[in-house]
Amino acid sequence: MSGTDFFHTGRDTRLHSVAAVWERAGFPPASARRHSEICLTLAGHDDRVRLIAAMWANHGFPPPDAVQRAEICLILAAPTPTDHTRTRNRKKEAK
Repeated sequence: MSGTDFFHTGRDTRLHSVAAVWERAGFPPASARRHSEICLTLAGHDDRVRLIAAMWANHGFPPPDAVQRAEICLILAAPTPTDHTRTRNRKKEAK
């Protein structure tokens, strides 16, 4: 497995985890996947909680629930230390 495969596998795992949160809230799989991709994209943004909570609020979730769901999505979207270590080690091996 190449370093790129590892990166995509970790990202895919995070996408599936975040999409599951959206699906459990009643969103169809395609919509859940799209929302999870947005969450992963926003995970590094300074206003990430506010922006993702706004997505939930736009779909009718009350503000406290929207913030809680945004925080859950961000926890699931965060790369694990293992992902970074593996990618870094693969880059070293490639040199």
